[in-house]
Amino acid sequence: MYGGEAGAEILITSWLSGFANYAYQEVGQSPSGSAQRGFPHHKVNAGLRMAWHPFTGELLYHHVGAASYPLSELFTTLAPFFPPGTILPQEQVPSYNLLNLRLGYLLWQQQSGDNVREAELAVSVFNALNDTHREHPLGDLLGTRVMGWLTVKL
Repeated sequence: MYGGEAGAEILITSWLSGFANYAYQEVGQSPSGSAQRGFPHHKVNAGLRMAWHPFTGELLYHHVGAASYPLSELFTTLAPFFPPGTILPQEQVPSYNLLNLRLGYLLWQQQSGDNVREAELAVSVFNALNDTHREHPLGDLLGTRVMGWLTVKL
């Protein structure tokens, strides 16, 4: 198994920062030759983070390359004994892109010694591009999700 990762972070203004990174991985066959691992070769992440009092926000982009998850030989050997109509999972997971968004509003903030206490109300959107995908052949089919948050730090 080998790979590498390169990344950069940049402070654009006092209230806006960004980052980007790229990762590559390669996994060889197990010594016995019986186990095959599934993995994407390429991953890219980039984003912007904002903290402009009383607002906070994030725009995050993720690209995950296509992956192959080979079925176990035992699984395919036993497939004829599965109930009729059983569909074997696909070995290939196509590449996918995620755009995640978050916008928060700081309701309350108090400095207490070295500790900062605060309350924030936020809304986030997972997979804003609605790139419907599976992250693993047996995983759930993922689409867009919108969530609301109330975070209190004491």
